[in-house]
Amino acid sequence: MTSEEYLNLLQTLPKEEKVEELASLFFTISEIALFIGMKPDELKDIISFDECDPLSIAYRRGKLQTKIKLRFDTARFAASGSPAALEDMKSFLSKQNFDEDA
Repeated sequence: MTSEEYLNLLQTLPKEEKVEELASLFFTISEIALFIGMKPDELKDIISFDECDPLSIAYRRGKLQTKIKLRFDTARFAASGSPAALEDMKSFLSKQNFDEDA
């Protein structure tokens, strides 16, 4: 699929799916708001203060999907001996342990 085809497809999606896709590519909330025809502050408020709103869920899910892919790749690089990836995985473990204790 070309970038032009992707953009055309993206424009046909429901608003929540647009938000999820753009969040998965790490677009800012302001950029996403512009694309879906909302005021940036309105979308920021929804994402920040209403975890049950479909747009908030879509935004967080989109970011998480790419984060999962990146974390998976980092774990593979760490297992192959990458010093930077090993440090990243240690940091992720520390954050996970801290969250469990909180």
